[in-house]
Amino acid sequence: MITAANAYICVCTYRRPGPLAELLASLRAQDLGASGRPGDSGQATGAAQLPQLIVVDNSPEGDAAAQVRSRYPSAHYIHEPRPGIAAARNAAVRAVPADAEAVLFLDDDERAAPDWLRTMIDCANESGADTVSGPVITHFGEDPPAWLQSSGFIRRIDFPTGPWGLRAATNNVLVRAHWFTRLGFRFDEAFSFIGGEDSDLFGRMQAAGAQSWWCAEAQVEEDLPAERLSPDWMRQRGIRAGHVRATKLIRRAQLEHPTPALRLRIAAEGVVRLGYGATRTAARRLKRAPVRYVDSVYHREGWGMLQAAAGRRYEEYGR
Repeated sequence: MITAANAYICVCTYRRPGPLAELLASLRAQDLGASGRPGDSGQATGAAQLPQLIVVDNSPEGDAAAQVRSRYPSAHYIHEPRPGIAAARNAAVRAVPADAEAVLFLDDDERAAPDWLRTMIDCANESGADTVSGPVITHFGEDPPAWLQSSGFIRRIDFPTGPWGLRAATNNVLVRAHWFTRLGFRFDEAFSFIGGEDSDLFGRMQAAGAQSWWCAEAQVEEDLPAERLSPDWMRQRGIRAGHVRATKLIRRAQLEHPTPALRLRIAAEGVVRLGYGATRTAARRLKRAPVRYVDSVYHREGWGMLQAAAGRRYEEYGR
């Protein structure tokens, strides 16, 4: 049975002191209720009742150490200087004790609702699922641009609580710890600089039989930075998705680098996606309807795959 005592929250951070402070405050304010230690109930008020927390600092200098130790003294702070998001996540997973029952992932720019942890644990215990995912409520400021609201970029989060056929992400998820501690699953560090390491991991877990669940009540929030409120940023995200897809094909072939034949396959799929996206985009314009993100993303993924086939690297998390 999962309790707050054997569930470990993993957070990877990189030079985000302001958002990280808000996340730590939200974790300190968790109401563990009956999901705390066996026999406990009510508000978690003492330091001994705070959620178990592992923070991995991926900055070269380890500049989050003082902040974490002052704001969350019971946290297990780890400095992982090797750059890359997958390397940081693996450092967190390695720190999970062998007797843990659950591992939860949050991003360092999120805030958890007061009942988030308790709700995730209750949902996991009741469902028996291997992964439990919850919604991330994104705030776009007081007056988000009209093009953003009509773009379809904002992900759907209104799934009902229950079995879920989509792939989990590390921005709000609980995972049964044995997938890491006993079965040895890890994030593939080939994705360290491009991202997509979570979709790759959960895809492999699902292929191995992991059952996924959605918990609509386990909410976290985030504020979208102003620099991401632009069509250019969204365009780059689509191109990145193409590089991620190409990397998955390379890794599924158990290769570090693609062979000429695999490059040709990646390029061919890129051409197909580019053409499909261009057709969808043209159809929307002919109907005088706004071009949505879901229409144009195929086009951008296609460009990303063609870039990857040509040997071009994409490093969203590069230094």
